[in-house]
Amino acid sequence: MAPLTILFLQGPSSPFLKKVADNLVRKGCRIRKLHFCIGDALMWWPKRGDWFKKKTSEWPAFLSDYIHAHGVTDIVMLGDGRTRHAEALRVGRELGLRIHVFEHGYLRPDWLMIETRGASDRNMTAEFDGSAVIPDAGADPSLTREVFVQSFLTSSLYDLMFHLPNVFFGFLAHPHYVTHGPVHPLSEYAGWVKKWLLLNSRRRIARQLQTRYLEGETDYFLFALQLVGDYQIRNHAPSGGLYRIVNGAISSFARSAPPHSRLLLKIHPLDNGLHNWTRHIAAEARKHGVEDRVDVIDGGDLTALIGKSRGVVTVNSTVGVTALLAHKPVLALGRAIYDREGLTHQASLREFWTAPQSPAPGMPKAFAARLVESTHFRGGFIGTPAMEAGGRNMADRIHANAMKTSHEVFAGAARFRYESEIFGPSGGEKTRDSA
Repeated sequence: MAPLTILFLQGPSSPFLKKVADNLVRKGCRIRKLHFCIGDALMWWPKRGDWFKKKTSEWPAFLSDYIHAHGVTDIVMLGDGRTRHAEALRVGRELGLRIHVFEHGYLRPDWLMIETRGASDRNMTAEFDGSAVIPDAGADPSLTREVFVQSFLTSSLYDLMFHLPNVFFGFLAHPHYVTHGPVHPLSEYAGWVKKWLLLNSRRRIARQLQTRYLEGETDYFLFALQLVGDYQIRNHAPSGGLYRIVNGAISSFARSAPPHSRLLLKIHPLDNGLHNWTRHIAAEARKHGVEDRVDVIDGGDLTALIGKSRGVVTVNSTVGVTALLAHKPVLALGRAIYDREGLTHQASLREFWTAPQSPAPGMPKAFAARLVESTHFRGGFIGTPAMEAGGRNMADRIHANAMKTSHEVFAGAARFRYESEIFGPSGGEKTRDSA
């Protein structure tokens, strides 16, 4: 069998991809790398790579020619939401290649995941047979290993190293390059500076609010917010964006939740502060007359807040799996691999506030084990131990997946269960019965 020729596209803002490449070379694979910006080259240095410097409209034809010229058999990319990656997925499938899409895993904090996609994919969640699950309250050793230390400072420095050269000198390397992020890097850094200046105040307010919720007899639901620009929101959530989803959830809570219940919305820890969630949510709660029952927390102990809550609402965040493993009722408003019978709440949104459905005994742990078996592996994008483990484990997955029929987690579900409940009957063209 001829050796695999694996083309790497963009990865995280760290040298992680180099670790993966080194391990694949040791398995006899040939590695190619395409750079789109200076940041890509810096994270790959001192390894050599090729460049795409043309207009975005020319990318599909360029990639097709490159694949044929170099005998590429596989493509590796971080996520499939970026424009160039989405086009690469389409081109690769048309040419019969395997495309390995990796990103942060649904198990946290030290798991990554990879899906190998081809022309004919199976749906991993459809293969998960919940009827065969045996209830077992014991801990799964594979899910409780020591975690890797992830340094926020190191992550920030890598991010600066990736983006700043693109901002100030990127035109020298690629005159047509446009960042994949929803906001300009300098705007995002400005948001982080403001958050840092208000750090002590934010922590104090979060501690006070958390104490109120954890030490009393508060009956509350937790809504785990995601990032506005998250591709899970942009590609796998009801139309209208995160603001509209949050507004709809607050409106539903006001109409249907018991008068003694509260709703606590938790800001994502990586939110850059450019979106004033506290002010927006307060205004929306006031609009519906529940301003005294809705709070926003920026910080706090997620595990503790989940544990004391009556249930967790999310769009499709990894927090959903964390809550399921804590045996809490979960409602997923968007497409999520864990949104299925026996795991998440399957009735209407309004019923969730009064009678949230808990996961079936044994199902969350069995589902997590299925994730580990099919797509998840230990590692991280930041820190030498995390990258070493992740690079080794991801290379093993890529090589093994190239030798067998591929899997795909997201198989293209067409409808969103709760869209009509959140947005109203005309809220979107894709709806399904909300019970």
